[in-house]
Order: sequence, then C-alpha cells, then structure tokens
Amino acid sequence: MPLYSEEIIQQVREANDIVDVIGSYVTLQKKGSSYFGLCPFHGEKTPSFSVNQREQFFYCFGCHTGGNVITFIMKIENMTFPEALKYLADRAHIDLPEAEVSEEEKKRIHRRERLLSAAKETARFYYYQLTRTPQGKRGLEYLDQRQVTEEYRRKFGLGYSPVSRDMLFKYLSSKGYTTEEMLAAGLVSGREGAVFDRFFNRVMFPIFDTQGRPIAFGGRIMGQGEPKYLNSPDSELFNKRYNLYGLSIAKRSRRDFLMMVEGYMDVLSLHQAGYDNAVASLGTALTSQQALLMKRYTDKVILCYDSDRPGTQAARRAIPILKGAGLDVKVMQVPSGKDPDEFIKDNGAQALEDVIKAALDPVDFELKIQMRDNGDSVDGQIQTLKGMEENLAGIQNDLEREIHIKDVAAKLKLPEETLRKEVENIRQSTGLLEYRARRAQDREETRQALDKQADAAGTLLAALIYHPEVWPSVRTYISMEDFPDKEEDHFHHQAAGYVLGCLDKGKEPVFADLVSCFDKVEDQEAAFSIRDYKVPDDKGELAKFLEQNIISIKNRQIEEDTQSDDIDRQVRAVRLKKELRDLKIYL
Repeated sequence: MPLYSEEIIQQVREANDIVDVIGSYVTLQKKGSSYFGLCPFHGEKTPSFSVNQREQFFYCFGCHTGGNVITFIMKIENMTFPEALKYLADRAHIDLPEAEVSEEEKKRIHRRERLLSAAKETARFYYYQLTRTPQGKRGLEYLDQRQVTEEYRRKFGLGYSPVSRDMLFKYLSSKGYTTEEMLAAGLVSGREGAVFDRFFNRVMFPIFDTQGRPIAFGGRIMGQGEPKYLNSPDSELFNKRYNLYGLSIAKRSRRDFLMMVEGYMDVLSLHQAGYDNAVASLGTALTSQQALLMKRYTDKVILCYDSDRPGTQAARRAIPILKGAGLDVKVMQVPSGKDPDEFIKDNGAQALEDVIKAALDPVDFELKIQMRDNGDSVDGQIQTLKGMEENLAGIQNDLEREIHIKDVAAKLKLPEETLRKEVENIRQSTGLLEYRARRAQDREETRQALDKQADAAGTLLAALIYHPEVWPSVRTYISMEDFPDKEEDHFHHQAAGYVLGCLDKGKEPVFADLVSCFDKVEDQEAAFSIRDYKVPDDKGELAKFLEQNIISIKNRQIEEDTQSDDIDRQVRAVRLKKELRDLKIYL
C-alpha cells in the first residue's frame, strides 16, 4: 500500500501536469486531444506513446505500458513509490507529511537505506585513502600520469583501495554495518565468517545511479595483475546491465546526444575536454537495457569506440541494439587506431570535434569496414557486395533503405537496379517483407490475450468508473465482500476499495487516482489497464452487462461455498443461487 494518504497523493499528482513532466523526457507532439511521442520504455520508430492531459495518464500502444505521472517517474527513474512521490512533491514545492508505514515496509525501506548508506560510506573511505593517506600516493601518481585533474577526481569521486584484505571491512564494521549488509551491497566478498575486501591496490571509480547515489565500484589495478579492471558484482543495489558509468552527470548535458565510449578513463577524459555527455558500459558489451536507459535522455548516440578490430566489432554489435531501442546512431572513428583518451591528449578537444562531425551513418560505417576487411580484389569486392546486400536488407524503413541502396550502389559502382533486386531477393527469402505485418499481428494477438484475461471483477470496476451513475442501482447487489482480500486476488480487493469507497462518498472514481492506490509498478499498470475493458454505453446493454458480471462474481463465491465443509457457507450458496435467478437491474 502507498505510505501516504489518498488526499496527499492526489495533491501531488494534480500539482504535476503529466504533459509537463513527461515532456521533459520525451518529445511530445499534440494530435487531437492527446500528445504523442516515441516510447521511452521500448524501441520504436513510429510514435505510439500517448499522453492524455485531460485525464492525466499515459499509455503506449506498442508495449502496453500505462499509468499516471507517478507511475511514469517510477519507471523512468527506477524509483520506488515513496521516492517518486517525494520527487514530484519537491518538484511542485509540496512538503510531505510524516508517512504512514507498515512494519514490513519500514523494514524494506530501512534495509535499502542501509545498503545505500554503506555504499556511500565506502566511496568516502576510498576517496579519503586516495587523497589523505601515504598509500594513496600510488593512485594519485597514476591519475596524474593519465592527466586527471583534481576537479574531476572530486567530481567523479575517484578513490583508492589500499593494499589490505580487510581494511574496508573493519572500517564499515566500526560504522555499525553488518557483514550481511556489506555482502548484500557487494562491498566485500566471501561469506559470513570468511569475509575479505573485494578491492585492494586499485584506483577506484564509484558507479552512480541516475540519482547520483553510489551503488557499485570499478577498480583499476596498480601495477601487474589480473584482472586489470574489476567491477562490483550484481547486488541488491546494482545490476551492470541496467546502469552506465557517467550517466548521472551526462543526463544533465546541454548537448543533444550521448557519446558511448568503452571505459572509465575515456569518460573522464571526454568530460574534462568539455564533452560532459560521455558514458560507458560496465565491463560488458552494450545491453538492450542500457540502450533503453539512454533513450530516456536522448534520441541520438554516437559510438566512440577504439578504432582497432575489437572496437570495430563492439560497434557493429552495438548498432542493432541501439537502433532497436529507437535511437539514431552514428559511429565515430578515432584516427590512427587510438582511443578517445589518447586522441584528446595528443590532439586536443577541438580536433575531436572535427572527428565527431565526421561520424558515419551505420551503413556507411559497415561499407567502410567491409571494404577494409575484404580488399580490392574481385573476390573481395564480391564479399563486400554480399555483406552490404544483407545489411541493406535489414533496414525496415522503405525510404531509408532506398536512399542507402542508391548511395552504396554509387560507391561500389553498380547499377542501382541490380543492387535493389538482390536486396529484395534477400528480404523475400528471409521473410523480412512480412516483418511489419507479423508485428501488427503480434500486437493484435497480445491485445486479444489481454482481453481474454479480463475477469468479471475488473470489468465490473471499469463499468463503475465509466458509469458512476449506475451505483444506486447496483449497490444492493455488490459490496467489498465480493472482492475478498486473497493473496491471488489482492489487486482487485484494493482496487474495489478505492472505487466503491468513492461511490459511497458520492465521488466519481478517477483512473489516475486508482493507479495511485498501488505502490508497485506492475499493480499500477494493471490498475490502468482496467480502462481498456469494453463497457457499453447503451442503457439496456449496460444493464445486461452489469447483471452478467455480478452473476460471474457471485458464482465464484457460490462455487467456493458449495465446496466448503462449513454448513453455513453451503446454506449461503443456496440462497445466493436463488437471488441470482431473480437478479434484474433497471437503469
């Protein structure tokens, strides 16, 4: 359950216009009575993400995500319900009262706060070791060698893990943190009774979440040893697939694109050179979750990987992932096989600006790589042609594909029609021509599946929200007893509590407020999906609709009572059956 009263939640929600809030994350265009944009929660090229200002909700027709302004902030910023409410309250300059918290929720919040606090204390420990102790001199010498200024050491919270296997453990223990908490936050390794510091003799790079809180660490070893870079394990605070190094700063950049680089030092070097929009993945290849994370803050990404073969292959793997998230992608190739850090040190920031401007479209990048790898021989040219045919066949947008066919044909000195024919043959043989039709069919099947799952309880609640005027005719037949608080159906019990509570007070239920009754995103989306249930408007049809759903709800109760060994419940089942035979609603 939410931790604040219904009145406070409504006040915060109404003080934050959903179009204004979402408009700071998504470019919205007004069409009719709604606003549309590209969904930040899945990759798409055609806007299917809608925002209804009058009713204050959002909905994506592509991935079926929906809810109110609190739901949106929870999903986009990966916040809990209380965190999202606090965020929106601060935005609207509303002081939240003391929260009403259950014991279970208190424990959950307290644990997360403890783990975050332990990670923050660890970051302070490493920073102190770097800047205030003789041991940290080794780390400072390395950073001086890499030309990282004091300003940026402080800005990124860089530190040093001393040559010890238990110094951090003892420090955190002295601060009152338990071994279990340290293990859960990924700050130490081992198990109870045999715990040791995960990092030692390394320059430390704190990894921050999008709210700027340290949640993990990366460490670069000083001297010889493997692995050269070591990251925190996945923990209750951190999952490397869902985070990016430097994003907490880069998301505030005034530049309209993000630069994706390979490592911590590249990020630091670019930020120092004025490119505060640089981010890096965390010791793994780029993931679809990281691509969608970037999509929340920009529509454009420039890949800035090393120009060697591993860097080139990494870029080739990243391109479809980024495009799949709906991002406009370009590939920047640093001359002489250098990484961005080396290039800036040798040539300066302005020279990098020229390289950025010369970044290649993915198709041009692929053509350049194919021609480089296959050479100028006849066989090489044939291999390049085959590679580009497959690349072009994968472009779904007809106009974009046609433009690239013309360009590639000119560069390979081929007749356009010849290349176009080969590309279409590949699309035909691989079924790519049916791709969009299949996607439309999949969406419709998904929609039908969701409609089939709509049960009588949800449908009846939808009818009461859409037509609150029928409540006087229905209230004698339906009550909270028909929505029992069972583990498998707690959702409908809670939803009914809000809807029936409003109607009993003479208030009209509002979908956006119904969503706020839940503190989990999945429950909020389920609450929002109730609005998709089809409810007739004709009075005669609506009366029959209500009768059918009330009967369905009561039949579930009758079935349970009939199977019970309790004689009173069996008698109630007989009575209910008789009442249902005589049920007639007049509107």
